[in-house]
Amino acid sequence: MTVISARGIRFSYDESRPPALRGVDLDVAAGEVVLLRGPSGGGKTTLLRALGGLLPHFHGGAFGGEITVAGLDGRRSRPAEVSLRAPLLFQDVEAHAVMSDVERDVAFGAENAGVAPGEIRERVGGALAAVDAKHLAGRRIDELSGGERQRVALAGVLALEPQALLLDEPTSQLDDRSAARNLELVRRLAGERGLAVVISAHRVDRVEAIASRVVEIRDGRIGRGLDRDQGLPELARARRLGPEALRLSTVTIAHGERVVAERVHLALHAGSVLALSGPNGAGKSTLLRAIAGLHPVRAGSVRIEGREVAAAPPEDRVPALGYVGQDPGRHLLTESVRAEVELAPRYQSLPRRTRQDRVAWALSALGIDELADHHPLDLSTGQRQRVAIAAAISGRPRLLLLDEPTRGLDSDGRRRLGALLRALAADGMAAIVATHDSGVAGLAADRWARLGGGRLTEQRGANRSPA
Repeated sequence: MTVISARGIRFSYDESRPPALRGVDLDVAAGEVVLLRGPSGGGKTTLLRALGGLLPHFHGGAFGGEITVAGLDGRRSRPAEVSLRAPLLFQDVEAHAVMSDVERDVAFGAENAGVAPGEIRERVGGALAAVDAKHLAGRRIDELSGGERQRVALAGVLALEPQALLLDEPTSQLDDRSAARNLELVRRLAGERGLAVVISAHRVDRVEAIASRVVEIRDGRIGRGLDRDQGLPELARARRLGPEALRLSTVTIAHGERVVAERVHLALHAGSVLALSGPNGAGKSTLLRAIAGLHPVRAGSVRIEGREVAAAPPEDRVPALGYVGQDPGRHLLTESVRAEVELAPRYQSLPRRTRQDRVAWALSALGIDELADHHPLDLSTGQRQRVAIAAAISGRPRLLLLDEPTRGLDSDGRRRLGALLRALAADGMAAIVATHDSGVAGLAADRWARLGGGRLTEQRGANRSPA
């Protein structure tokens, strides 16, 4: 039985931009898992929005074609109606959180659907158990890691007991073990409940094993299936190191009473890139935020270029330090990509010509020259990620902190980022990259460390990839 049917789908966000979809046809049957793949900005997320009933109702724009989703006319039904039968798990999982604690957030959709209170409790417990997140019950959403938020968001859509699932990069912030577990759950639910599943992903190596078929979307058109992504080669080389860029001494960091990093020691020199791995919720993001001054240090010393900054506000660490968190949307403040990338040089009061040169260099380094005049929030998640990184490096920081920087990036974007980090390190920058992406870590890093159980341990030898 066909659950999702799309015919001749065309869509443009506005007249100034090329069409995002150009006559897409797609059928998805009950129990089928369809994997969408293709380059960033190719139309994957836009297609999922169309299937989820969000176009044109929520995003505006010009829409053409016909969509049927679980018996509903996707164009004429209200988005709220479509979302109950075919919920969309957004790539930006931060956008899913509505309530302040986990159980209430998972219950939110079912409550709005009018499900009886007693049944809601059962659904919430079952959904959290299904995604192996029962231990997160009672936690505050703002204390969760990106990967933990991704699991909670998935539990929220499962609690609706839908007929279809639309998943946009559902493993982008998960470690390999959690990603495999969640994807196997999706495959099992598709078979047992007859769910029609459409998944957009760049990490095809993770999703391909559960997919019934793989569909390419490029330039807004459906094309042939693509060959499997062979990953990125390990190309990191020994580097000439410069002065000490960062030193952590007996650093302890906590969320309330819960210690996430205890008595951490780390020294990082100019010219070195450290890949930071560890399971979801281990504290990788919190550690980076503490170094950046965005989370308090309970005890210990943080020195950047020899200067103690543990008690200093974030702005006192600029321009020596650049930071890009997991949610690129939080970094984007201006009306155009060009203005965004110019913020750091402008903050440094650099001459106009120097600012222009910095902007041109950063845009080119991330391959986003053609996006310079676009509004940052009109871009795909992968494109916004590249804009946020370009904005960080345009200030030429000596210490760069990147938290899951490959989120939303296609294979070319991941290769470009790895090569860029190597080039910046060769130019004397130091970097810490928190990532589950072993390909980019192997391409960029010369050191590997793992955070788990509150302890930071250096990983040496051949088995160095993040886990």
